Amino acid sequence: MASSDPAPIRKIFVVGCPRSGTTVTQSLLAALPGVMSMGETNFLLTLLGQFDGWIQDDPEAPEAWRRRLGLARVHTRQRLQACLDGAFAGNDRAPRLRGRLTGRGYIDAFCKALDEEAIRRGHACWVEKTPDHLAYASIIPELIPGAHVLHVVRRGQDVVASAIEAQCKYMEHRHFLGGIPYWVQRWNQATRTHMELAGHPSHTVLPYECLLKAPEEVRALLDRLAGAELGTDWPLNDQNIAKLTDEPWKSDAVEGVIQAPKRKFEQVFGPTLQVCVKNALLEYSTVLDACVEKQPHLPWMRNVRDPAYTVIS
Repeated sequence: MASSDPAPIRKIFVVGCPRSGTTVTQSLLAALPGVMSMGETNFLLTLLGQFDGWIQDDPEAPEAWRRRLGLARVHTRQRLQACLDGAFAGNDRAPRLRGRLTGRGYIDAFCKALDEEAIRRGHACWVEKTPDHLAYASIIPELIPGAHVLHVVRRGQDVVASAIEAQCKYMEHRHFLGGIPYWVQRWNQATRTHMELAGHPSHTVLPYECLLKAPEEVRALLDRLAGAELGTDWPLNDQNIAKLTDEPWKSDAVEGVIQAPKRKFEQVFGPTLQVCVKNALLEYSTVLDACVEKQPHLPWMRNVRDPAYTVIS
């Protein structure tokens, strides 16, 4: 006799270096029927910390995360509930966390709260997009069984240029603090993580170029991850993806519109800085090769290897 238990709620975490296309990827997922999305929760970042240690490739950072999973710190619940409140700002209510728990218990409660909210809204999948959760990508499937981590990777020159421009353009928001060396280091560490986890069953690395060069294949991939191809009677996503008064740089991406490719690298940096940045960044072709070769089940990704192609920045 077939089981009458409902299928488990699908869980997708979209991660990547900021300015890599994570918001537009989330928007494409949010447009699928049956998918519940929200603003950035920063939940794991708040709970586990040690993000700067990860950027600096500190080998002690993962062990520090695991130690914190066993703790129940004062005010932890309030801080994590604030994460959910902010992510669901503008909706009728945010999912509620229950009790004072250990670190691992809070992760279980977080997922249970989102599962229940998805069921309440009639959805079969939820997508959480906090780019900095890339730091914890290797342990997300371990901590959250059934979760799938979708990595978005983009050419380093364009990411660094876009981050520095945003730092100057949106100074009052203090969101893109750092400087050129910081963003170079951050992108390099992000791509090392992408290359390490590409090909693992619970991870997919999506080069940003694919959104423009293989849109039908990307849509099929997102359909499969979200389970949207399994049914058509689910409601369309009705959640906001970002609070644009606080994150105005996302105004184009939240619509899920893929714009014509362009570059800012040569506009933001002069000739001398261009050479310095290029020399400091990992070679993007090497990153693409590693990710594509480790994902042979996605052969269409080979189409992104076009030397004449430039990505949006």
